[in-house]
Amino acid sequence: MAKVFGVSFLAIHVPLLSLSLYLGLGRPADPISILVVALIATLLGSILSYLAIYQMVSPIDRLVRAVDRYQEEGTEPFVEVRGSDSVKRLAEKVASLVRAQEQSLSALRRQANSDPLTGLGNRRWLQNAVSVEISRAMRRNQSIWVIAFDLDRFKEINDRFGHAAGDEVLMIVAEVTQRQLRPYDLIARIGGEEFCVVSADASDDFGIRAAERIRQAIEDWQPTLGGVATTITASFGVFRGDPASHSFNEMLRLADDRLYYAKARGRNQVVATE
Repeated sequence: MAKVFGVSFLAIHVPLLSLSLYLGLGRPADPISILVVALIATLLGSILSYLAIYQMVSPIDRLVRAVDRYQEEGTEPFVEVRGSDSVKRLAEKVASLVRAQEQSLSALRRQANSDPLTGLGNRRWLQNAVSVEISRAMRRNQSIWVIAFDLDRFKEINDRFGHAAGDEVLMIVAEVTQRQLRPYDLIARIGGEEFCVVSADASDDFGIRAAERIRQAIEDWQPTLGGVATTITASFGVFRGDPASHSFNEMLRLADDRLYYAKARGRNQVVATE
């Protein structure tokens, strides 16, 4: 506020001070001379005022452009401000608000794309992540393997031992499954007790072998639920798709079809053909 007042004072008083000085020095007081001095002094005052206002406003202008870049590109609006403490505080506040907003948005994105129980991605996350895997498979001339599996008689586990035990089973199954996969394979919980694995590989039986490893690891787990040693099993459907001719939704549907065949054939098995 003081700077604004100072600029206003400067703009008004430079012409007056100049005229006073001019006349005080005994210079000619004819109207033409006075007019010329007044015009020059007014011009000088205007230039000085403009420069002072520019110094005050330019940091705000840079901050506005930085916020515009953030809206368009997501670049954090950090602006190094010299001079006014008020503008510095404004820039810091804007940057702080943006960081807080980004943290909130990141948390919301994680919540929207992950399963809170198992920590795996959910169906939404898988739909987004699989596009990268498909692109990679196409570049490397690989197939996409989709493995859909479902825990057998999971409702009976919930009914007999309670939902807390059922939740524990789901969490451990997620861990067991991850240990059977490569670090870059995709795994998501896409339903109540249904999981999906997506892998890119050129071998003829990769998905079948991976599904069998997971199936065996789940069966070998043998947890104690409610003081009772329990065997957990799962049924698997495996589909090998050509990423150039199959959409992911189509591949998942065909893997699900095979999963249902595995259930119909007695559960606790891997089905890769109809």
